[in-house]
Amino acid sequence: MRTKILVAMAMLGGAAAGAQEPAPIPKEGTGSYTTMGSLTRTALPMGKDHLQVTWEFLGVQLADEGKGVTHNASVRCLGSVFAAGGEYQSFTNSCIFTRPDGDQAFTTETATGKIGGLSKGTSRFVGGTGKLAGITGSSEFTRYFVRPATEATFQSVTRSKGSYKLP
Repeated sequence: MRTKILVAMAMLGGAAAGAQEPAPIPKEGTGSYTTMGSLTRTALPMGKDHLQVTWEFLGVQLADEGKGVTHNASVRCLGSVFAAGGEYQSFTNSCIFTRPDGDQAFTTETATGKIGGLSKGTSRFVGGTGKLAGITGSSEFTRYFVRPATEATFQSVTRSKGSYKLP
């Protein structure tokens, strides 16, 4: 019995020693990021030249410098594009970035581009939770797709650079 108690105490001590308090977040900052992940889509072809697509994206964002307000954040987005002749006519995407500490940042995006090709756009913070409550700021991004891993999915890479401010 004593051995079990000692093992349990050692395990708890190791878990507590491994847990670290996240670094403080500066009130404002800039950064460049890479976001990668996979999306599932639903397409609504409208004749030969028009297409409506909706998607759910799941991925991760890494700060290129290894630190940043959304470094190591999981990302979930819901979006939609209407295209004519393969060109975006309207594009909207809304995302939640969940940091390792559980705090979240919310963004919206607009973009121009071609279906399945390169797109460029802007993203802006529209709010957050915890230490990110009241966050504002924006970024510019370039997004491209790589060969799909499975049918009916797409994998994308987004490179962005922007700034933020906290109240």
